Amino acid sequence: MKNTIVFPHCPKTGGTTLKERYRTNNKDFVVTDLGDEVDTQTKVIFGHTAHIGGYEKLINNLIYVTCLRDPIDRMMSMYNFYKTQLHYMNPDVGDIDFYLWFINKDVIRPMNVTKQYEYYLYQHVDHTDWFDRGILADPSSVNDMFSNTVLTWDVDKDISSVNIELLQKRVINKNKIERQNMNITWKNVMQRFDHVLFQDQNIVNEFDKLLNDYDLELTPWREMRVTNETKYDLHKHNLKYTRFSDLDDDLQYLVRLDLQNDIEFYTRCADRWKH
Repeated sequence: MKNTIVFPHCPKTGGTTLKERYRTNNKDFVVTDLGDEVDTQTKVIFGHTAHIGGYEKLINNLIYVTCLRDPIDRMMSMYNFYKTQLHYMNPDVGDIDFYLWFINKDVIRPMNVTKQYEYYLYQHVDHTDWFDRGILADPSSVNDMFSNTVLTWDVDKDISSVNIELLQKRVINKNKIERQNMNITWKNVMQRFDHVLFQDQNIVNEFDKLLNDYDLELTPWREMRVTNETKYDLHKHNLKYTRFSDLDDDLQYLVRLDLQNDIEFYTRCADRWKH
């Protein structure tokens, strides 16, 4: 029976290397982001917009594959990538403060998918129905923890301060919502996956092996082994690649707090699929 791989590509996990390695020489390697059409001859369905549960009526034997990255490393990659994109639009802009980016990261371009489990949740074709049925929690209030609602204003002194008690309530609410939705992603979405690759391993070799195992003959661009221009682009603007260790302790704490459910999601996937 003919196999077809479905590879939803979560941003900043290393999948671009695979796309560039195979899309040039293979018409049956379909990249959904480019508007390629899926048909019964397609061997790989790949892209940020590749749906989970959306091709079963067209193709019988689907193999779900994806790639994950350590959530903290991925967060820092997103921040550095944002800096490069901002300099493309305005070469004269200076360095961008991490905290300023961090508190706005869920609503700004070019990349607002800050948690991997959310990506897979929203790529599943049934997720809107799950929201309508109350299976998923409404995440619209999550960003309240970074909004003016946690600030207390002293009009006479014209100063503001953080309302710690209110902030703690916001954090508890955020964690409750994200944990519920992460668990649904784990139970209802990730169980569809046959293989999960990991960015800190050799995903090129792992993916090539899968193609061989499933008898999918594709011609690779063998010189393409890795695509990562972020450090080079930052260097052109005399900027360095910011690492997690470069952040002060308070910012490291905020990142870990924000990513706690994505870290658990990643750990579950690593326990099941990493080898």
